[in-house]
Formats: sequence, C-alpha cells, structure tokens
Amino acid sequence: MGPLEGVERELLLMTLLSGRYGRTVTSDQLSALSRRLFLGDGTSPMLIQIVSSAVQHWTSTDVVDGWIDSLPTTLDAGLDCLLAGLEQCFGEVLVARTLGLMTLADLGLSDAELEDVLSLDDAVFDALPSTARPPVR
Repeated sequence: MGPLEGVERELLLMTLLSGRYGRTVTSDQLSALSRRLFLGDGTSPMLIQIVSSAVQHWTSTDVVDGWIDSLPTTLDAGLDCLLAGLEQCFGEVLVARTLGLMTLADLGLSDAELEDVLSLDDAVFDALPSTARPPVR
C-alpha cells in the first residue's frame, strides 16, 4: 500500500477507529488529526494505525488541543511511541529480548517457543516483578 491522500487518510482512520475499537471522533477532532498528519509522514498507513490506537480513548468532549501535540507526525516517531508504550507495560528487557528473538527467527516462533526461550533468559527472569515470577523455575 502506497502513500495515502487526505480523504483516504481520514477514511482509514475512521475505519480503524470504528472497526477495531468501536469508536468515532467528532468533526473537530478529525480535522485536528488530519492537520497533524499533514505535518509529517502522515501518508503512511502504518502511522495512521499507530495514531488510531493512540486516540481510541478520546471522548467526544475531549478538547484535542492538549493531546494533539503528543501524537507522532512521522513513522519513526510513531514506532518510537509504540515501542515506548510496550516497554512501559512489559519492561524494556522483555520487549527488547522478544523483538530480538522475533527478528532472528527466520521462520517465526510460536507463542510456546517464544515463552520457552524467554523463560530460559536470566535477564528476562530477573526483570520480572517478584509477584509475576513462577514459584518454580
């Protein structure tokens, strides 16, 4: 899929929000999002997907002025935001090791294989909170 034009951008954003998250945005919010996406590499479908996941929690009464500046305008910035969110949820070590394993596996890894390999990694085990550690290793 190549670069998207203005109407295609808005249509993809609205489709992702309604189909994936069951959400819509107001016309003012959509207008602000479109202007923000025009600032950088907003023609990338992947960036629009990242932005849609960031705005899924907006309500119709949210004023976007405070939120809009935090949204990425380039795909690099969007991927940085996505990875930062994953690291905040799951920890930097787990995210780094998981992505590294996925990158190295030529044919991919099943969930069970990924869990097996990660469970043998001392750095991942040490990074787990004590409440999340299994009683037997």
